[in-house]
Amino acid sequence: MRARQYSEAEREQAAAVRREQLERWQAEIVGKVTDLVNGAEWQRWLQVAAKFHQYSFNNQIMLMLQRPDATAVAGYQKWRTLGRQVNAGETGIKILAPITKQVDQQRPDGSAVLDADGNPAKGMQVVGYRLVSVFDVSQTSGRDLPEQPRPQLLKGAAPDGLWERLQGFVEAQGFRVERGDCGGANGVTSYDDNVVRVRADIDDAQAVKTLAHEAGHVLLHQPDARQGLGVCRGRGEVEAESVAYLVTAAHGVDSGQYTFSYVAGWAETAQAAAPKDTTLADVISATGARVVKAADTILTTTKPPTAVQTDATPESVTREMRVDQALAQGHQTARTRPAARREPAPSRAGHPTVAPAR
Repeated sequence: MRARQYSEAEREQAAAVRREQLERWQAEIVGKVTDLVNGAEWQRWLQVAAKFHQYSFNNQIMLMLQRPDATAVAGYQKWRTLGRQVNAGETGIKILAPITKQVDQQRPDGSAVLDADGNPAKGMQVVGYRLVSVFDVSQTSGRDLPEQPRPQLLKGAAPDGLWERLQGFVEAQGFRVERGDCGGANGVTSYDDNVVRVRADIDDAQAVKTLAHEAGHVLLHQPDARQGLGVCRGRGEVEAESVAYLVTAAHGVDSGQYTFSYVAGWAETAQAAAPKDTTLADVISATGARVVKAADTILTTTKPPTAVQTDATPESVTREMRVDQALAQGHQTARTRPAARREPAPSRAGHPTVAPAR
């Protein structure tokens, strides 16, 4: 029986319905991430993270040379204020601390700076450095430090054929897809040799989510596409992960347990580079149009098995999308399938920082 030919108007209506749903899901990301970063767990982590000193480049080198496995370091008294005690017999890690003294402030021409009363204004000036000891968290005992809420890898199977269709889309953009080591991340996109790599030891649900994330990078962040947009690493990760959320949601995979924490962490990185008073919601919302367009482009190829149901979705359009999906599966050639997997090793507790995983 020959499949019915649908009118251009019906196809346009189906596309409009899909984009409307994508926009609603994009708004959901903004809301969920905002709720997450305003929650008690995230706020407690921020309060502790703010107490850790940001060390100079020279001190970072000294820390690396003396204790390369250090994850969070602080002085003896600082650890006490955090409810932890340096273990007996531990040797401190030496770093340089500035020696300061109060001096009269001067202008570049050497004239004195005066305060409101006409007296010489005082300021602190670094006059030298001395060695002090700090200790890594592994050298201490006591109250557990809060960790930044981390993305949780997805478990279980992926929708039938989704990996192959995503792979076909990425390959159509001129990239090769492979499975293998990603240097600690779940996926990586190399623009030098046009390769997209996904970890081989993750469940299929996570594998397709990661491949959708990398497809977002392929569409949005190739060097030529980034010119003039000022896309920093933080914003780039927010965009790619948001694309992955929309694509997998359209295929019936709920990746929220991974996406919301991941987007929150990278949105904070982008927020730091944004104009003053920019909120996390502003950062994510600003990516909306690009994210929805990229997700829609991918879904045009991957064709979710059923239409997103709304009151405005005609049954004929729903049937059309089912027919398109069946045709796509019928013409699908054998491609790289998700590799055999093993349980990923748990991450080491301690350092409050954004995880590099995707």
